Amino acid sequence: MFGSLRQRSLECKSVGLITAIVSVPLLIAVVTLISRDRWFPAGDMAQAELHMRGFLAHPPLVGAAGRIVGDAGTQGSHPGPALWVAMLPIYLLGTRSSDALMVAVVSVHIVAILAAAMLAYRRGGRLLTALIGLVSLCIIRSSGTDFMIEPWNPWLAVLPFMVFVLLIAEVIAPVLRSSPKRRATMFILAVAVGSYCVQCHAGYVPLVLVALLGAFIVLIYDVGRKSLILQTAGISLLVGLAMWSPSILDQWRRTPGNLSVLWQHFASPSEPTIAFGSAVRVIATQMNILGPWLTGPGAHAPSENWARYPGFIAFVALVLFVALLARRRGLSGLLRMQMMFCSFLIVAMVSVLRIFGPYFEYTIRWLWILSGLTIAHSCFALCRMFGILQWLKAKRLLTALAVAVVGALLVTSAVQAHQRVHLPGPTDSRIVGELIPQAMQRLDHQSSYLLRMYDPYTLNATGFGSLLELERQGFDVGVESFFAAAALPHRVRSEMSVDEILWVVVGPAIARADLDQALTKIAYVDPRTAQEAILAEELLNDIREGLIAADRSELVPSLDTPGASLLFAEPALPAPIAEMVRQLILLGQPVAMYAVTPGTTVTSLQ
Repeated sequence: MFGSLRQRSLECKSVGLITAIVSVPLLIAVVTLISRDRWFPAGDMAQAELHMRGFLAHPPLVGAAGRIVGDAGTQGSHPGPALWVAMLPIYLLGTRSSDALMVAVVSVHIVAILAAAMLAYRRGGRLLTALIGLVSLCIIRSSGTDFMIEPWNPWLAVLPFMVFVLLIAEVIAPVLRSSPKRRATMFILAVAVGSYCVQCHAGYVPLVLVALLGAFIVLIYDVGRKSLILQTAGISLLVGLAMWSPSILDQWRRTPGNLSVLWQHFASPSEPTIAFGSAVRVIATQMNILGPWLTGPGAHAPSENWARYPGFIAFVALVLFVALLARRRGLSGLLRMQMMFCSFLIVAMVSVLRIFGPYFEYTIRWLWILSGLTIAHSCFALCRMFGILQWLKAKRLLTALAVAVVGALLVTSAVQAHQRVHLPGPTDSRIVGELIPQAMQRLDHQSSYLLRMYDPYTLNATGFGSLLELERQGFDVGVESFFAAAALPHRVRSEMSVDEILWVVVGPAIARADLDQALTKIAYVDPRTAQEAILAEELLNDIREGLIAADRSELVPSLDTPGASLLFAEPALPAPIAEMVRQLILLGQPVAMYAVTPGTTVTSLQ
């Protein structure tokens, strides 16, 4: 009994210590931001809080709006609301403030780190726990400070996916003391965590579905107890239905439902799949000993240049060497783990080959988890098979060196978190923070408003930020139906159902709007200095000339007309033009808000 208590105490201390160490950069980042200027979310961040703000009165049934379009042009959302549920407790405790939203993001990360450490300790004791903690710390550092605090759906699935993989491992490659009942419990938990990941981002669908199917087949094969299998299947089905009931309800309540839009978008894509050569480069870059999970993404990362193929070959060699060695030594548990990782990686490669439209690295961030976990477990297996752990214990100097390396990584990550963390969308945050107080002097809390947006540059970032802040200040304001996915259906208004229409206008179109007698300007902000305004004009001219020279003159009107950002143009813009567009967006644009009576034709913004 006392031995068991001591073991439990040691486990709690080890898991708690690893979780605390890995969480340090996250906590430093959020505390640093909260102690600085107030944050006014815009763009995707504003959309995230719009989903959270009305949760109790209007629970969101879907996830974040995405680059998902149905056959009829309806914008879709990622599959489900699990990420909003995960952040809700901390968000409510923080009185539904934007600061509380950032703390809620950190809480999701920390819970995932804790769960992964607990699973790792039971499987491999302090060594595997330390290795998984080290991988987590590397991924957090490499992901940057945006990952730490932004309520963005791709970020909120990354560390929970690590928990999902470790839960699947408990089913496929159980440790010796795992009972059939425990394996069944781990499978049920994997259904819940896998559903969460998929609901955060649709890109997890192939990995999660194949993993759950494979794990259940292994469970049937190993356990063989019909009653336990049926019970597991039944409970898993109930858990799945509970997790997916909001999405099913959304599908039933509206036409087309979000599940239909998702099916139309992914089953019959309108854009070509990624070129085979590009897919190979992506795979070699991600599945790499020196991959972005360790060094961070970017043109200067080793796996993006000299280490791409040598690092990939070393990664594959490590995985296969450990698997062959485990098979030769009859270590079935280690062999099963390596085969599980191989299966995950094969599904990942197929998923990369199926990418269609523009490629964005964040959409396959799950490869960071798979690569890091595969390397961590391979190192753990080598330590176990060659007795390296005992040798390290005998060589205290090497142990001290390892502690020093981890300490240096922790200090570096903490310092970077403090120095580099910044408000998400700082320019847009500043604009919203100055724009709305001006508008409030003209608006009436007893009136209702429809907010329209004219923004050729930032995908309506300021518009959604204005919508959020006006609602926070107690105004009755909504948007038109084509923004239902981003702002949720309960905020949809028709023109004739409101007392006044508000226009948020970004960029050069302000000059036209100022001359339109139908519009009344109620607020104006220009975040640029005089020199930056001149630079912005030069950039606009250079981009226009560059598009014409690159035979992309059809895109010139988009410099002054609302629509998809030039950064999402297909085929992609030449690198120099894309860089100028990014610089223009970073500088910001003047923003004005106008009021107009419903039913009035606004010719300047048509």
